Amino acid sequence: MLDKHLKRRLNIIFRIIIVLIICGTIVYLFPKTGSFQYEFQKGSPWRYETLNAPFDFPIYKTDAELAAEREKITREQTPIFNLKTEVKEKQTTRFARATEKYRNSYTAAGIDQIRNKLAALYNKGILLLPEELDPDNIKTIKIVHNNIGKDVDFSKVFRLKKAYSTMTEFIDNVNLPSSVKEHILSLNLSNFIQPNLEFDASKTHLQLLNQLKNISLTQGLIRNGEIVITKRELVTPEKVKLLNSLKLEYRHNAGTYASHLRIIGGQIILTLTALSIFSLFFYYSKKRIFYNNKEFIFLYSAFLATVMLGCIGYYQNINMLALPVLFFIIIVNILVGSRSALYLLLGSSLLIAYFAPNSYRYLFMQLSAGIVSVFSLSQLQRRGQLFLSIFLTFLTYTAVYISFILVQEGEISLSNVFGVLWLLVNCLLLSLTYPVIYIFERIFGFTSEITLMELSNPNHPALRTLTKKAPGTFQHSLMVANLAEEAIYRIGGSPLLTRTGALYHDIGKSYDPIFFIENQSGGLNPHDHCDFDESARRIIDHVTKGVELAKKYNLPEAIINFIRTHHGRSKVKYFYNSFRNKYPDRPVDEAAFTYSGPDPISKECAVVMMADAVEAASRSLQEKTEENITALVNNIIDGQLQDGRFMNAEITYRDIDSVKRVFIEMLTNIYHSRIAYPKLKQTAEENDAGNRTPEENQETTNA
Repeated sequence: MLDKHLKRRLNIIFRIIIVLIICGTIVYLFPKTGSFQYEFQKGSPWRYETLNAPFDFPIYKTDAELAAEREKITREQTPIFNLKTEVKEKQTTRFARATEKYRNSYTAAGIDQIRNKLAALYNKGILLLPEELDPDNIKTIKIVHNNIGKDVDFSKVFRLKKAYSTMTEFIDNVNLPSSVKEHILSLNLSNFIQPNLEFDASKTHLQLLNQLKNISLTQGLIRNGEIVITKRELVTPEKVKLLNSLKLEYRHNAGTYASHLRIIGGQIILTLTALSIFSLFFYYSKKRIFYNNKEFIFLYSAFLATVMLGCIGYYQNINMLALPVLFFIIIVNILVGSRSALYLLLGSSLLIAYFAPNSYRYLFMQLSAGIVSVFSLSQLQRRGQLFLSIFLTFLTYTAVYISFILVQEGEISLSNVFGVLWLLVNCLLLSLTYPVIYIFERIFGFTSEITLMELSNPNHPALRTLTKKAPGTFQHSLMVANLAEEAIYRIGGSPLLTRTGALYHDIGKSYDPIFFIENQSGGLNPHDHCDFDESARRIIDHVTKGVELAKKYNLPEAIINFIRTHHGRSKVKYFYNSFRNKYPDRPVDEAAFTYSGPDPISKECAVVMMADAVEAASRSLQEKTEENITALVNNIIDGQLQDGRFMNAEITYRDIDSVKRVFIEMLTNIYHSRIAYPKLKQTAEENDAGNRTPEENQETTNA
């Protein structure tokens, strides 16, 4: 007794440690900043008292304003050009040499004017504008010479084409003979007009980065005590800007050390509250799960992993709408059940909403979409169900998101469309739950509906072996599966788990099938040559051998439980009573006639136990009337109830009465009296034909 109490205390301490570790991890991940305690929506009245500034805070520019400012700076950036002085000297000298042969006392002055004009162009600057720069957006350029920059009006410098046309026009107006002008123009002026301003892309880019970096994030200041918004005042875009600025300043200012500790204390209380809600549900509603170490660790790990997903979005600046926070909730729903998934959804969503932007909208969206995904996947038996559920989840997300946008903004903008795309990414990531389910099944020993569908296929090797070696047992298992499945439908439970467990509950009989009456034929019964205790051992062994066979085929623990418990701790009554009747004075070894058990602990296993006993006994009824079937079902199940076979099972007396009615109804329909079909009267000629030989009939036909 002491060991039992000690073990229970250790289990409780273990669970408390797990909860505290999860609580500490979540609190560590929480942002350690002050929280803005007001919820507001643009276009709605301010629901609280007049709000005065609790401290000085700057007015932060909106994302749209910052984006517009960055775009303007990028568009109107001042490109930087390096001045290459050697180009001027080189090209003017080349021009002087090329025109020297036309130079005389009459043309010297004109040619010098042309040369000076070319030098003047180089003094102004000649450039070749790169393709990435739009001349329409350039107002000034920066010319750098000897590391000294000077801003110059873009209209005062010359591009190559403009410089060429300027020189051509100037030559036409110079006082020179026409023949000399023609000779000068024939020299191809483009050979003397080259860019002396070289675009410096790296310096221009660095300058742009510095300008973007120096953009002020604020525009104005609200002093301590100033009115931010009054009661019932409409929350206009300007007020939204002020409120968001105050909200952001709360996050930036964690306060003093004492304030920091108070924030941590509050976060601990919030986290423990959410974990307590989660824990109380399992303690009072699912004690079997609460005291199962593997399932306990799985569920609380899923809780922590879900909250961590939300924290990733906060710290990595990932849009919260794109995070698949329903990922582990869907897995818990498939492997454990919808009620567990709903409490996981509630507890984790409350914590993530603490730091999610627009927390009320986020919480509303997660709860709505989560409930849809949970109930649309209550029984996953086909792959298509998962993708249909994800599609319905996406529709729910989108509907709630757009509804909030319309309420708050009054219109749908391009940024809102991107929000829908993030939701699509979220739901696409949820499709990864399908391959991940198998991993969790193997690690924690769960059995999903998908696995059950595969196991219930009659072509499974274990069932194929049973069909070949013990066909009578296989037919019995099919009948038990039909009875148990219908009963579970009525009282609530997992019909697919029940049916699959019923199909495998007697696979141990494939070892010695002849020792079981449903496989005997021709009047041969090996028990006639065995002692009663030997016969009982042969019968009892089908349970232990069935467990061994199930492990050989890697059947999940949930199916093995049906094999272990379908007889519980009951006795092999036929051989037990026969032994006592034949040897009334001999002491009886009770263990030799008793199954090792244990008794069923789930309602599914309990129903299979009832169906197994009832179906086997119904075969021995000589008259299968409704009265006899009713009496048989009541006697067998009442006997199991009196023997305490269902004391540990999650099944009520009302459930047992419902199971009885299902069995009586189905067995009555199976064994109902059939109507004898009347025979067709034969004429004298037909009777005579019937007495003829085949040869005589053939001759009559030929005639």
